[in-house]
Amino acid sequence: TFSSRQELTRDSRGMAMEKIKILFVEDDKNLRRIFDMGLSDSAFEKYFAEDGTKALELYTAWRPEIIVLDIMLPEMSGYTVLKTIREEKDDKATMIIMATSLSDRSTVVDCLKLGIQGYLVKPFTHKEILEKIIEHLRKVAPERAASLEAELKTAHQEAPAPEKPV
Repeated sequence: TFSSRQELTRDSRGMAMEKIKILFVEDDKNLRRIFDMGLSDSAFEKYFAEDGTKALELYTAWRPEIIVLDIMLPEMSGYTVLKTIREEKDDKATMIIMATSLSDRSTVVDCLKLGIQGYLVKPFTHKEILEKIIEHLRKVAPERAASLEAELKTAHQEAPAPEKPV
């Protein structure tokens, strides 16, 4: 079941901060697990989908703020998911980062035309995903970006984790 309430956490300054709702769409179970371990539970409320159909179901029911989306997925491609969200659902606000092994220029351009906020080519690190998220938040919600950066800095100091390419 899905809750309409937003989970709250406290940043390193003790300020209440809403957790960032993030949906990872990746068909590789190991990569989903790495995504889960790589992003702080204190800063992110995370859901995972293994195919495009499930991604759209979760998007509709849960309305994440950020989607990290692979292109090559079973049942429905990530590109179709992106196009559906941007055109059929008319949602231009949700931050979407494509995370894929496809690096050809036409694929990147097609995704950019649909208003993505980032395109990462595998392998990449969690730090690169976080940098894209923070970069976007600085533009649309500077206070939230600052809170997230402070939270992540504190979490990193408490339990440093080695960088793992995805």
